[in-house]
Amino acid sequence: MSPAAALVLHFEIETPRPLRLAAREVVIKGWCLADDLPAPPPVRLVTPAGILPLTGRQSRADVPQLFPRHPAAAHCGFTLAGRLPPGVHLASFEAQRPDGTWQLFKQLTLAIERAPFVAVLDEPVSQGTLRDRVKVGGWALDVDEPVAELTLHYGHRELACDPGLLRNDVPGQFPDVPHAGRAGFRSQDFLVAGHGPVRVRARLASGRVAIAATNVVFSVATDENHAAGLDLTAPRISLDAASAARPPAPAAPTRAARPLNVLFILHGSFAANSALHVAALANELSAAGHTCAVAVPHDPATLAQHDRPAFRGLTFAEAERGEGFADGRGPDVIHAWTTRENVRVLTEKLRLRHRARVLVHLEDNERQLLALTLARDPAELDRLSDAELDRLVPPDLSHPHRSRAFLAAADGVTVITERLREFVPAGKPVLTLWPAADARHFYPRPLPEKFRRVLERTPGETVLFYHGNVHAANAAEVRELYAAVVELNRSGQPVTLIRTGLDRVELPADLAAAAAPHVLNLGQIPHHHHLPALMALADILVQPGEPDAFNDYRFPSKLPEFFALGRPVVLPRTNLGTVVRHGTDAYVLDRADAAGIAAAVRALRADPALAARLAHGALAFAEKNFSWRRSAEALASFYLAVTPS
Repeated sequence: MSPAAALVLHFEIETPRPLRLAAREVVIKGWCLADDLPAPPPVRLVTPAGILPLTGRQSRADVPQLFPRHPAAAHCGFTLAGRLPPGVHLASFEAQRPDGTWQLFKQLTLAIERAPFVAVLDEPVSQGTLRDRVKVGGWALDVDEPVAELTLHYGHRELACDPGLLRNDVPGQFPDVPHAGRAGFRSQDFLVAGHGPVRVRARLASGRVAIAATNVVFSVATDENHAAGLDLTAPRISLDAASAARPPAPAAPTRAARPLNVLFILHGSFAANSALHVAALANELSAAGHTCAVAVPHDPATLAQHDRPAFRGLTFAEAERGEGFADGRGPDVIHAWTTRENVRVLTEKLRLRHRARVLVHLEDNERQLLALTLARDPAELDRLSDAELDRLVPPDLSHPHRSRAFLAAADGVTVITERLREFVPAGKPVLTLWPAADARHFYPRPLPEKFRRVLERTPGETVLFYHGNVHAANAAEVRELYAAVVELNRSGQPVTLIRTGLDRVELPADLAAAAAPHVLNLGQIPHHHHLPALMALADILVQPGEPDAFNDYRFPSKLPEFFALGRPVVLPRTNLGTVVRHGTDAYVLDRADAAGIAAAVRALRADPALAARLAHGALAFAEKNFSWRRSAEALASFYLAVTPS
């Protein structure tokens, strides 16, 4: 036969399939023979990560029964062995022709599982329960890379350890792992009060995190910071009230007759408040048949903080490269989420490339926000040249001049409040787009009584709740909320404020010290859908503030969530406060400052009937006015109106 002719091959891969191998050494067995060749051809396995060569031949008693006259049948068994990195690989089995070229005869998917991270506690015990306040030690090993940091976790406790210590016994168990002799660790401190099975958490040299269970339980009753009477083994009290009933799942949305590719461009990461709005709209648009992608300038991993996103998350660089849509087309619509500079620059690049319709969303008085951030007068900023503003305006804020040109060139504008229409150029299509609350998580929840009894310091205590970051634009009004908490406690009305979020601006030292005993600050809650159970602890939900050039133009994203929980809401007579009815939908204050908030809390605590009426009114207002489904339907219609078929 000609050396270049294709072989007629007979074969079988006998390693159990699917090919999912856990060992570091990959071994695959089978048999292969070729018509017209007296000997079995050499075989190999080719993957993008490397090649497994032929490492052994085996005699076969079964294959000659299939090919009784073939001289190669009795010794056509093969073994392919070698090492491949963990991961999923496309495996191509090839046989060698007489001319030295290779011929593909089978393709399979090969999954190489990462060798498990192993951790052992053996000092002072290797199994059972340890109750003594001692230092502990052991060893932890990942076969691929050394351990850089290591902590022990038990109950609610975390204990730091020194890794990389000498262990003479571990290399005998892992002779081919060069760093096995440095697998030892020892705790930096003695055990502290806590109870639970011990888990070892390691950050490896590459930054990857590995976790392993041990055979040890720590049960330390007390230490110098915990009273002996504190029972850390008591049953946990659930934060969720048993009587909380989830609302029924909504019916599927109407499918779009003309599906669109929609690209949202955000000025911050998926952890920003704006991302909550965009994610909710993108999820609803996707459910209706549109294809959505959301681009962020940094921290794309924060997409994991969203519950079951139905859209694709992109970096700005990926969006600029044209990634995002499975059909290979670019976006039909680019929705620029505000006029911030980083959004504007990327939108302009993509508009030219894809000839997409561009919509711009307004959610703040950007001129005032820039002035507050830079501590400058807005009129002064307007008078500066472009070159001077280029030096002052950070990428995540709006350029006073370029943002106006950006709006003028847009095909349409969406606004979060009616007042923002003042910034929309005359004759431009505009849609008011109210935010809502994720109905999968924000719904009426009863007070978790058992948990509240643990939380309360005084019978009859009032719990307030406020979530959100503190920054230059809202720092003054958050100070008023803290001052109200201090005043209420001083006057004999016990109040605890539960706070979540990051503080980018510090409170005055005297106010912070006075409020500290009455504030439970939980820090940032990465997953937003974890908030409702915490919010259910509150008797009253408060949005501080007053009418001004900042508040009049915005719509705090927490307000739909406040109303959806079915609690009395206190808010100022600005933005949403100009729409709701005082005494029916909410408790509306001319100024939600310290004095106003304190007066509202006293009134609601003194009048349970009023509190119940406002709780009912808040929920009714939410059901009537806040719906991501309705907002997305209106937005899709707006897209179609400005997008040619």
